[in-house]
Amino acid sequence: MARQRRGTFIVVSVLTLWSVACFCFFQFCYPYHFFYKEQNQLFLMTSDWLRTYFDDGCGWLANMGGEFLTQFYYYLYAGATILTLCLTALAVTTHLALKWAGVNRYVSLAIGLIVATVEAVFHLHYKFPLSGTLSLLGWMAVVCLFSRYGVRGTRCEVRGARYEVRGARLAARIIIGVLLLPLAVWLFGAPTLGKIAGPDWYAERQLSVDCEYYFGNWNKVERLVEQDNERTPEMLFYYYLVQAQRGKLPDQLLHFDHPELGTFYTIGPETPMFIIKSMNELYWTLGDMTYTERAAMLGNVFSPNNRNVRMIKRLAECSIVSGDSAATRKYLGVLEHTLAFRQWAKNAPQNQLYTEKMQFVNRKDTISLGDNAHNIMMQLLDSNPDNTVALDYILCSNLLLKDVQNFKRDYDRYCTDLGRTRLNTLYQEALCIWLAASHAPQEDWEKYIKRQDVMHRFAEYNEQRGHPKYKGTYWYYYDKAKKPNTQ
Repeated sequence: MARQRRGTFIVVSVLTLWSVACFCFFQFCYPYHFFYKEQNQLFLMTSDWLRTYFDDGCGWLANMGGEFLTQFYYYLYAGATILTLCLTALAVTTHLALKWAGVNRYVSLAIGLIVATVEAVFHLHYKFPLSGTLSLLGWMAVVCLFSRYGVRGTRCEVRGARYEVRGARLAARIIIGVLLLPLAVWLFGAPTLGKIAGPDWYAERQLSVDCEYYFGNWNKVERLVEQDNERTPEMLFYYYLVQAQRGKLPDQLLHFDHPELGTFYTIGPETPMFIIKSMNELYWTLGDMTYTERAAMLGNVFSPNNRNVRMIKRLAECSIVSGDSAATRKYLGVLEHTLAFRQWAKNAPQNQLYTEKMQFVNRKDTISLGDNAHNIMMQLLDSNPDNTVALDYILCSNLLLKDVQNFKRDYDRYCTDLGRTRLNTLYQEALCIWLAASHAPQEDWEKYIKRQDVMHRFAEYNEQRGHPKYKGTYWYYYDKAKKPNTQ
């Protein structure tokens, strides 16, 4: 008995240590995959919605359970907790199934942990669903039942003598197998196999910035990007969204070597998925609800099963700002049947943010033939010249392309002609290039260049053009940097 208790203690201790290690890794080293998975699905607490899982046929319970639990990934610590519990349950069921089949308890424990670890590796990829683990867990539970009741021999007594009925073992296996196999297929379907690969740190870094921006933690977005030595274009995309909304875009544009504004992206068949699901953030920030809605719909279409709760939420916001009451009722009605966004959907129509957003929408009655960001921003600025976010984006986009001529045209149209001179260092430096290239008279220099420090440094730069000490100025960028790809 003591030996059995000691063995049970060892098994429980090893499982506990493995579970703690699993939780700590996913929670503290790999948490943003959970948020991404939650955003890329939708689960409604309605009978009609639940019925769709039955209509899908085999594996309905695993699929429904996986998506039901995935919606709780929205909450902090929930994702790592749910996944750890599921993987631990998988290890336990595998261990018991083998142990009851006659395998040594420590060998069965080792195999159970290997199975759970391999399944954990599958979850390192952001596309692997929780339903895949629940499917395998369901099958292991069936194997447990089979091992517990279908493998053990059956004994009976006849006239006081005990005889082992050897045929009962085979009969029990056949009966239980016939009963459980079709039921297991119907409930759990076929177990899903994922990819055997290490952690995708590149995707995790991108998702960290994406999710923190989505949650409104702008200071953390800045910190994550500035502290990273291998910044991706997608990370910079969100960094500059934050700077634009804080009125610092022209001051921070050349802070990194390869600025990424997103204004040169076009959504097409070869567009990376991350960009498709991010473009609605750019259009929303600029204030164009039509293109925001289009990008959100595309993000929803290219999600698994065409379900994406983050895109549904954005569509609801678009309809509120646009004043489309019918669409507002539709999208908010959907979100009211979720657990995580139910309260948000009830409060959204009264949110002051959307009232303020209405002032910046595109009021031009035009038909756009493509997602040319420059035309979109011009329409927004013609509708409301106070849209400083769109103004900085259009001017900075011109400068990244080294298109000083169009920069000057847009600067005059939305700044000079309206009496709103902007004295940002970046713009003053760009104007110096235009004035010098056009051999402008002295009165033009006095009209546009209001910063004497810029004038003095421009004169110094012309004596040492391309010197690294001027890195960070627009003059250095204009002479040395490579223009972004606009294809």
